[in-house]
Amino acid sequence: MPYDANLVLRGKYGATVAAAAYVDLDSSDAAATGLAVASTVSFNNDGNSVVDLGDHGTGPLGMDCIIIQHDQATSYTNYADYVIEDSDNLTGGWGSLLTFPRVYAYIIEVIVTATTAYLATDIGQVCTESSDVGVIREISRKLLTIGGTGKLFVEMQSSGDTYPTSGAAITTTTGTGAGTQVGAGRIPNWVSGGLTMVRRFSTPKRYIRLGKDAPNGGNFGDVDVLVTGSQHSYVNNLYR
Repeated sequence: MPYDANLVLRGKYGATVAAAAYVDLDSSDAAATGLAVASTVSFNNDGNSVVDLGDHGTGPLGMDCIIIQHDQATSYTNYADYVIEDSDNLTGGWGSLLTFPRVYAYIIEVIVTATTAYLATDIGQVCTESSDVGVIREISRKLLTIGGTGKLFVEMQSSGDTYPTSGAAITTTTGTGAGTQVGAGRIPNWVSGGLTMVRRFSTPKRYIRLGKDAPNGGNFGDVDVLVTGSQHSYVNNLYR
């Protein structure tokens, strides 16, 4: 089954297809309590809708949920938690079904050769290069060994945290890992626009929707949330 207009949890909003436009995902986002209408693209005022899976839910094979974030967020140190909810009732009983990895507004990719091995406990610690500071959000497993070269995904705290200097010393302020930077830091393409996430789920319940208040502040721009019976593979960007 391809992406289908009746399987849209979030998309363009408008009274007709011709008038449809995205509503930016921000902290005022409201969860839908009504079904999509096949003859229009009128969901709720934020472009959110409920999908009716039928009496038996997804069935045992489940479905894929695809989130496509088209734009870069507008504020540093904000994040979005995308949660898909399910219920047997449109007006209540909604519970968390599927949670996607947290999306941070500004992530920079820093390639490092480890001089001191990183540990899992370094995630969430401050990563420093000269005057640049950021918070480590993901670590390549290659950096768990001294001499290994891999990626740090670092949450920028301001526009100055660009990690521009190849050969610079990288330290972890209150953690363990340290290394030497290889090349200049870069903002990955999926951060600046085009982030796609895929997760598979199954539920015996009839209705699903995108939960309310996905962003912690900030504006995440145009976002599509789709479901489909097709299966998709996705790339772990730590190893590309």
